[in-house]
This record gives sequence, C-alpha cells and structure tokens, in this order.
Amino acid sequence: MDPGLGNQVRLTLLPCSKSPELPSLSAQPSFFIASGCPIATTTLYRCTHLQEQLEFLGYTAKVAEWFDDAKIGAEEALTYDVIFLYRLAMSAPLERLISVARERGKPVIFDTDDLIFEPKLVGWHRAVKKLSLSDQEQHLDGVRRYLATLLVSDAVTVATPTLAELVRQRGKTVFVHRNALGNEMLKLANSLYERRRNQKDRERVVIGYGSGTPTHDEDFEEAAIALVHILSRFPQVELWLAGPLALPQSLETLEKRIRRFPLTDWRGWFELMSEMDIVLAPLEQDNIFCRAKSEIKFVEAGALGVAVVASKTEPFKDAIAHGDNGLLAADEEEWRQALAQMIEQPERRWMMGEQARRRVLQRYSLRARAAELAAILPRLLSWMKAR
Repeated sequence: MDPGLGNQVRLTLLPCSKSPELPSLSAQPSFFIASGCPIATTTLYRCTHLQEQLEFLGYTAKVAEWFDDAKIGAEEALTYDVIFLYRLAMSAPLERLISVARERGKPVIFDTDDLIFEPKLVGWHRAVKKLSLSDQEQHLDGVRRYLATLLVSDAVTVATPTLAELVRQRGKTVFVHRNALGNEMLKLANSLYERRRNQKDRERVVIGYGSGTPTHDEDFEEAAIALVHILSRFPQVELWLAGPLALPQSLETLEKRIRRFPLTDWRGWFELMSEMDIVLAPLEQDNIFCRAKSEIKFVEAGALGVAVVASKTEPFKDAIAHGDNGLLAADEEEWRQALAQMIEQPERRWMMGEQARRRVLQRYSLRARAAELAAILPRLLSWMKAR
C-alpha cells in the first residue's frame, strides 16, 4: 500500500447537471435506509437526516442499523421501493438482497461520506498504517467489499465533489448530497446560539478543536506551530482539545493554557463548542483521504455562530467565503495570520460567526438539503417507472 499512489490522483471536479422537476407518480415511493456504520454521528448525518429530508418532501422513509451481516433484513427492506445502503460492505446476505431488488425493479443506492471504496488509495488512510499486517489485509478486504457494493448499485450518493469524481472514475452514476443539519441538531444549535450572546464581550478567547479518532493527529499538526505562536503572543487565549488527540511536542510547554475534554456524543460536542470563540478545522493538505472529507466542522460551528479557521480543501473553500464567514489557511503563516486576526478583531470575529450561521441556515438546513434532494430524486424515480 504505497502512499505515493495518491500523488498520481488528479481530480477534475465536475458539476452535477441540473435535474428536471419531480415526476408525477400515481403512488408515492417509499425509502429504506440501511446503515452499515456503527458510529452514531455518521449514521445521524447520512441516514437519519436523509430520512427527515425525505419525510419533509412527503415520502415514507425508515432507517435500520445493519452493522453486521446478521442484521441484514432483506424481507423488510424489499417492502420499500428504493433502498439506500450507507457504508455497507458486500456480503452473501447483501448480495441476495440486491439481486432480488434488481428483479423487482427497486433501485439500490450506495451512499458514503468517506473514501472507503478505493483499494489503490487505502495507503492514504493513516490509521491503517498503524495496524498489524494481518489487520491491514483485513481492512483492505473491507475496502474491496465496499467497492463491490458500490459497483453493483444503480447509483451512488456522496458528501463531497472529490468523492463524486472518484466514483465517476469507476463508471458509476453519482450525485453529491452534502451533509446537513437535522431537526434535533438544529433545535439544540438554536438554543445554544441564543445562550452564546452572553459571551460576546468577555476578554478570554477560546480556540477549540474536536477529534473523533486518533487519525486526526496529523490534521492537527497543520495548525500546531501557529498555535504555539498564538498562545505565546496572546495571554488571554486558551486552547481546548476534545477527543483522542496526541498533543504535539511543540505545545507541551504550554500545557497550562490547554484544556482537555473526553470524546462525547454530538450533543456534548455542541455544548462544548458553544463555549468556544474560534473552532479549528485543519486537514492534511496533500492527503487524498483528507481532501475527500466534508465541511462538517464548518456546518456544526456555523450553526452555533462560532467563527471557523479551516484548511483550504475543496469542501471548505466551497462553504467559506474567506474573510466573510470564516478564514482559510494553507500553511503555517496563513494559520498564524488568520488566528491573530480573529483574536485582535473580536467584532469582526463575531460577525464572521454570524455570517457563518446565515450560510449554514441557508444551505445546510433540512429545508435546503431537502430541496437539493428533490432535484436528485427524479432520476431515481424515472428508473422505477422504466422498469
């Protein structure tokens, strides 16, 4: 698994063509959404929120957790008209389900928000490098099985344009359907946003970062040296780190200015983030695995009105208008300048947070994503009518 393979990947991001209006059907199709990922937050974003969007559009939808082969309930799934498979690796039960679905003219859609399906790029998944050789082979087998599911599906939905281009290179029909807020998430975000107004005039400035897994150590290194400079220059700044993260050696001398918090669920993360003034969203710039990741850190922070400094990957560049609703950085000097600007100009930082919230509500709300989904569905539904 040679990481150098990633240097050969040159992506030309192509816009999805505009879809026609939703066709008029004699019966409203129903949707079954199966999650093969046991991580609650990802199932929430890609499955529960999809269910809410479909229900907003007037469809019937159900989410099921299929984290192992024994949970694959083909009989129930086949009572629905369209089947979404979120991160399900191919298995004998799944193969049988897809075969019957095809016989009955029921579209099967593979969905992913991560680069889990391309064996030749698996070396760019940093966590894999730390596994034993046997575990690496097992992981590679899983990637191949994800690819097998993708290839036999009727279409694919993904969270980012980079993922979409990689799917296109496999010859599959693909649609970008970005991550979005859901009902419960937006309700909590609105409540915490109102509470944040009391923090506006405080002197302390909290810079925060949340890590869901140890694989983000290298991502955090993108901003680490700049943070050393910022903490040394501005005595009113604190750095809050949540979740599993190895503290870079460069920051060890500043540990008294750093607070650590355990990994929590999304509600606890929103609560903690609402106490922050600046949220960091660094990603390793030259890693295709990272470039394929979504702009979710901007969406979550923006929902709370918290300003973000993010790496210059395509999803963040698409979401953030630099200097208006956040700041982008590509190297140590840009990270240093962006953080210093937000600290020295609190009013501007606050306004960037406000603009970020407007952007999130306009583009990443349930209503906004449901409208996008309504533009995608006609092609799926037209297949149903043709079969």
